[in-house]
Amino acid sequence: MTEKRRFPRYSCKVKSKFNFYEGTPDEIDFEITVPSKGKGVICDISKGGALLITSERVGVGVPALVNFKIKRNKYAVHASIVRTGLLKHNPTEVAQRMAKFISFGDSYMAVEFKEPIELSPDDL
Repeated sequence: MTEKRRFPRYSCKVKSKFNFYEGTPDEIDFEITVPSKGKGVICDISKGGALLITSERVGVGVPALVNFKIKRNKYAVHASIVRTGLLKHNPTEVAQRMAKFISFGDSYMAVEFKEPIELSPDDL
């Protein structure tokens, strides 16, 4: 299988908080809609996105603002939710790898950052 990712991924364990919008992405009015709030743990990150473990149920395609801190650097990154799923009884490779993080939540959420962030393996 050919690697499609633009940036290398790094395993990590970083607490995060995020805002996300519920509903159909094309019908969300960002001027008046109040975002929902969630929290989770980033267990895989790159310059272009992250994989979070959470208990929130989120929809694919909705925008999110992901907040986290790595060492002394604080990030507030605009993102789009590109994939979600439950960890329990999930045969996919992603869910199998992330099952060890189930104490932080019962589902995963993959986000793609709108703009790449500055990140190096030394940061983690």
